[in-house]
Amino acid sequence: MKILLIYPRYREVATSISRILENKTPPLGLLYIAAALRERGHSVGVIDAEEKNLSLVELGATCKSYQPQVIGVSTTTPTFKKARETARYLKNLLPKTPIIFGGPHMASFPQISLEFEEIDYGVVGEGEITICELVDAIENNQDLNQIKGIVFRKNNQIIQTPPREMIKNLDEIPFPAWDLINIRNYRYIMSKRKAFATMISSRGCPYNCLWCDPEGRFGKIFRARSADNIIREIELLYSQYNIKEILFYDDTFTVDRQRIVEFCNKLINKKWDLIWECRTRVNLVDEELIKLMAKAGCYRIRFGIESGNENVLKFVRKGITKEQAKNAIQWCKKYKIEVFTYFMLGLPTETEETMKETIQFALELNPEYTTFSPTIAFNKGNDLFRWAAERGYIAKDYWEKFVRGENLNPYPLLETDKLKKEVVQRYSKIAYKKFYFRIKYILKAIKKCKNPIELKKYLFLGISLIFLKEING
Repeated sequence: MKILLIYPRYREVATSISRILENKTPPLGLLYIAAALRERGHSVGVIDAEEKNLSLVELGATCKSYQPQVIGVSTTTPTFKKARETARYLKNLLPKTPIIFGGPHMASFPQISLEFEEIDYGVVGEGEITICELVDAIENNQDLNQIKGIVFRKNNQIIQTPPREMIKNLDEIPFPAWDLINIRNYRYIMSKRKAFATMISSRGCPYNCLWCDPEGRFGKIFRARSADNIIREIELLYSQYNIKEILFYDDTFTVDRQRIVEFCNKLINKKWDLIWECRTRVNLVDEELIKLMAKAGCYRIRFGIESGNENVLKFVRKGITKEQAKNAIQWCKKYKIEVFTYFMLGLPTETEETMKETIQFALELNPEYTTFSPTIAFNKGNDLFRWAAERGYIAKDYWEKFVRGENLNPYPLLETDKLKKEVVQRYSKIAYKKFYFRIKYILKAIKKCKNPIELKKYLFLGISLIFLKEING
């Protein structure tokens, strides 16, 4: 079949920080789906309306000229309204073409989403196997009840089939269909080189942070690609697309230490002109591993530290200590790896004093970059949302109403009896100002900037953070 996969234009509903940064990274999930469908024998196209800055009219014209037999749309919950508007417009243009929704949103709200007639089918959970079975069934008019992990309508009823098991061997999944996009059209403000690509080397996170959804698309069971498999994809990107930088999007890159050791050693032996960054936890690194990662080209590690107060860290089940954070960052600095930390303000049990502790801790750690995000009561499937809903801080049906279009705010900030959201917002702005407007930090940033344009860019970002009306991510 002829299938068109669409990543709609979501800029209008991006977080405030994302809108400032204006990053445009490849739609990795769609490219995986495209590769799986193509391996199954289907003809596949990809339209990234965000990257091409397409209006609905322009997207519709492109879609109509392609004449797809099936349309796929990727969405998260905050972007669902825009995705639905896109689907409605395309359904009016091509009323006989079935539209399938996929992405993280469908794992959380599969049945409610199918209340909208412009959406014909939903893929729930990991999509590579499910989408192939669904498209085959549509093509051959087969019984959909036999396909795990989908939601559909039949006789005016919404039917959801049993969940599909997670893919155990990630090496069996084909590499993303990089040839279906122009990778050079993407930009990321923090990348060191223009020729970059994103990768995921593992799925699932075995940890239990209060805000994570255990039933999310990738689940809690950690599954990883082998070192050889990762190296083969990098070799493809390096040799065919001249990629010189990899941004690993794994939730927790170093869960399996031995895998990373093997990967780093193989990468060192290749002697490529390649650098990379990753995300992990401060309790999953040690000095020896950091040293090896630096030797293999790792130039930045992102750590979620979240709070500078030990009691808050325990309550949110982060599973780390401040001492571990200090050690991890010290090792990174020793081996000249940049550090990007993430902090959250307004967490459960938080007070103004604990937020002050968090800001002070960030200053003590002195990473190259950091964020101070107000806590969002996001996704009904996690314990943070349940904690807030049980105490009346957010309506229990908030997200159901949002999906149905009754609530318009995709980023509801957590507000408690102790902390109003305006106070958290104020501390977030204070934190950014204290961190990024230190004289020593500014002088260091100026020294690192390679040209006046780059310096102007960072000054604009810093000033924009201070004067944002609301910080929501």
